[in-house]
Amino acid sequence: MTPRVAFATAPPEYLGLGDTDRPLHEAVAEAAGFELEHVVWSDPGVVWDRYDLVVVRSTWDYLSHLEDYLAWLVRLDGLGNLHNPGRVIAWNLDKRYLLDLSAADVPIIPTRVCADGPEVAGALAGLPGEVVVKPVVSAGSRLTGRFAAGDPAAAALAERILAGGTAVLVQPAVASVAVEGEVSTLVFGGTVSHTVRKAPLLALGGGLVGGSYRERLVPETLSPGRRAVVEAATAAVERLVADRFGVTQPLLYARVDVVTLDDGGDVVLEVELAEPAFFLELDPAAAGRFAAEVAGRARSGTA
Repeated sequence: MTPRVAFATAPPEYLGLGDTDRPLHEAVAEAAGFELEHVVWSDPGVVWDRYDLVVVRSTWDYLSHLEDYLAWLVRLDGLGNLHNPGRVIAWNLDKRYLLDLSAADVPIIPTRVCADGPEVAGALAGLPGEVVVKPVVSAGSRLTGRFAAGDPAAAALAERILAGGTAVLVQPAVASVAVEGEVSTLVFGGTVSHTVRKAPLLALGGGLVGGSYRERLVPETLSPGRRAVVEAATAAVERLVADRFGVTQPLLYARVDVVTLDDGGDVVLEVELAEPAFFLELDPAAAGRFAAEVAGRARSGTA
């Protein structure tokens, strides 16, 4: 029988035309040997165990329903057919995972986690230049700002985040990001697929470049130095999820975002294991590479 695969997504009214990966996924599924359906994760009528594989792809409304989403991940994890595994996604949704990567000797952007106002004040005082303030759970630059040293708006944003019941990340703003942006590499089944460069998003003073969230992307060739960082981060994540969650198979996908510090060193900004865009329109052959990985897992029944 042809395997049945569900790509979990958000309601159409939330996505609009934002899921640019979807048509490319749909175009290659049949040739890869599986039936593909895009299914809203929060739809109570979905029978999830009818699928050989469920892939978390564009569940981008989860922040508005975080408790329900985490419960859904636990429920789907129990079926054994969810990729990436729900327990891994839940860990990755909280950006404190960066500290786990640092402990595993992965070079990351220096990161302080602050649970209250005094910790925020100490973290801000310890950074001589521009800073970035964000919640530990966020997406799409929500409640994320870049500020000049000493700008009281940085502390005000942190207070707003804390008031919402979420801890705060304080990081130095990397000068190269404001000019060159960041480099994002997609990894499918543990193997590098393709890389893009994302233009700067955060404007100084707490706003967004251009006044709204819009990712401007170009294809990028992955340099040897950045490849080494991406592969080290991927390997560290695989070890962490094996030790902590018992997940020994390479994760279905990861997106590793890398930035360049003032000293020229490349470090990890984020490792997305939950529901990142793959930017397939910039490398359409990547859709086939991902589909082949999905097909193999759907046929083998591994999760």
